Amino acid sequence: MNTVPAILVLGLAAGTACADLVDPLVPDWRGDANAEYAGWESFTNANGGPNFPEEGSGFSLFNFGPGGIIASSGNLYGAGGPLDIHVYSDGEIAASQAVLSFSFLGTPMDTSNVRAFFEGGFVDPLLSELRSEQDFGGFIKQTWSFLFDFSNLSGTSSSVAFFFDSGDLANTSLDAVSVDVLAVPGPGALALLGLAGVASRRRR
Repeated sequence: MNTVPAILVLGLAAGTACADLVDPLVPDWRGDANAEYAGWESFTNANGGPNFPEEGSGFSLFNFGPGGIIASSGNLYGAGGPLDIHVYSDGEIAASQAVLSFSFLGTPMDTSNVRAFFEGGFVDPLLSELRSEQDFGGFIKQTWSFLFDFSNLSGTSSSVAFFFDSGDLANTSLDAVSVDVLAVPGPGALALLGLAGVASRRRR
């Protein structure tokens, strides 16, 4: 019986990538003045070092799982253990909503254990959705999106973090990640909005 060596199969999974999110949930407020966005389509640090976004800014991504490597495709690959991904904001945000999206191949991410952290507590997603599934010759790529609601904490500024992992399993290949966070306008901005409303009514 002829078998493909396991290391070759795992190498194929690590190197297979489209380096993008497929049909992710994109909030209609992306690009607004009070919105933050960061996106990664390749990675540079596999074990505890920061990965800075290629698009947008304001966040850094880390893998704290053991045995991570950067594949030739630029994917972050859990060759020697599970991936344990943390995404941290660089500063404080008065967050009201957030959308996290990621795509992966190989061993699936544990999509039931995706959480945000804001104002001293963990927040579960309001919505989790499989947005795309593609078959690359037996290697399945999935894109997932998660919607978080921080409205009960609105007005409070704090750092924002997101956590997801592949449980206890190795051989997950992280392909791409994006983070969108909508902030509540500060008091000055709200006052300006109120004045704009008054001016608009006076013109009628």
